[in-house]
Amino acid sequence: MLRNLQAIVLAAGKSTPFNTDKTKLVEKICGQEMILYTTRLLESLCMPTTVVVGHQKELVQEVITKKHGDKVHFVTQEEQHGTAHAILCARDSFNEEHILIMNGDMPLVSGEIIEKLYTKHMSTNSTVSFIVAHNDDPSGRFYGRVVQQENNKIMIVEAKEFNGDFNDHCFINAGIYIVTKSFLQANIDEIEKDETSKQFYFTDIIKIASDQNQPITTIQAPFDRIRGINNFQELWAAEHIKRSELIKYWMDHGVRFSVAQNVHIDLDVTIGSGTYIGCGVHIQRGSSLGKNCFVHEFSAIENSTLADSVTIYSHCIVKDTHIGSYAKVGPFAHITENTTIQAHAVVGNFVEVKRSVIGAYSKAKHLTYLGDADIGANVNIGAGTITCNHDGKNKHTTTIKDGAYIGSNNTLVAPVTIDENAFTAAGSTITSFVPKDALAIGRARQINKDGYAAKLRTGKQEQEDASFIGAVKTNKDTKLSEGT
Repeated sequence: MLRNLQAIVLAAGKSTPFNTDKTKLVEKICGQEMILYTTRLLESLCMPTTVVVGHQKELVQEVITKKHGDKVHFVTQEEQHGTAHAILCARDSFNEEHILIMNGDMPLVSGEIIEKLYTKHMSTNSTVSFIVAHNDDPSGRFYGRVVQQENNKIMIVEAKEFNGDFNDHCFINAGIYIVTKSFLQANIDEIEKDETSKQFYFTDIIKIASDQNQPITTIQAPFDRIRGINNFQELWAAEHIKRSELIKYWMDHGVRFSVAQNVHIDLDVTIGSGTYIGCGVHIQRGSSLGKNCFVHEFSAIENSTLADSVTIYSHCIVKDTHIGSYAKVGPFAHITENTTIQAHAVVGNFVEVKRSVIGAYSKAKHLTYLGDADIGANVNIGAGTITCNHDGKNKHTTTIKDGAYIGSNNTLVAPVTIDENAFTAAGSTITSFVPKDALAIGRARQINKDGYAAKLRTGKQEQEDASFIGAVKTNKDTKLSEGT
């Protein structure tokens, strides 16, 4: 337990380097908004948390509140004048003896790092403790440099103001601090405005503490763990790291990825052992895959449940769907909107299913649209079948009971019911109830015209038809001129 410690999260900035109109804190990394990585971490540590919001605060607060309810306290920084000014805005929220301060754009920080910082802070009775990371790359333009001076004084120099040797000063400031409340309250007003940026930088608190000979301690963390997200390139890098962690975890639990670097996988996903994930597959948040499933190339699964031994062939979209064991879907199938496909059912290539139930052992294998359909067990849906579920105002249900056989190229005009073991003839338009064991035929009678095909090929019939129409028109005009 991290006793006598509370957190202040800085989440008010304008995200200018992203070059978008949206705050970076609601950008998603592996399916979760960036700010939630920080708030969920602090919640796991049972730490009271205040988030300082400003730019697009409604978006940030909405995301946090949806996840945490009223457990997170908010303070508004109406005008953004730097990190020290943001902390000053939260001064009335200081309740515990020690204050953890961190940025809201650090999705890879672990609980172990925070606990390590807290342990050293307490064991050394420090006034200020902060995290550093080794980084001698001059391109790290967003990270302040930790400078140890000859008189044992320490300070942090903002990246754009640093002109020293990166090899001599190879540690960057992570932006995670623990400060005693008494020192913070007494000195937060002492931070002066930077002449160039006109901002108040909280990093100056380190120099203030050092000048007062206050005990300062640091811990070192891997750079990849404390990297912040300042632009889309850094977001991409962080997401790659997080996704790699997730894939490694599932590999360790018996999941095979055919081309792991080309798979997108989110948080809050579960995958059973023995499952195979093909190249280019997206498994998005809220999805659960059972054991021994096969998800083939370039399919996307979102907020869906697959039971054991399900096969998803290539290029399928599966969203908000439950699929029973041993069912087969695809290729090029589109299954959405609270659909249920029961065990051993088959939904084949170029089939779309919405808001429907496909019963056990039923098959819809080719070129079909099934919307608002309640389909029983052992039903065959012929190629080209369409449920006409919308009348222009409302949607209606098509009910097909157990054992029915729907012929190819059927149009089923809802609301309509096809009873058990009934048949519908190919090419039918079904508009009314089909009784049990009946055969429904809803099509015009076929007419054959002997020899007509040859006339069509030569164009002779078209000439005869044109001559006939011309003669009728001439005869009609003559009669009109004669007054008849």
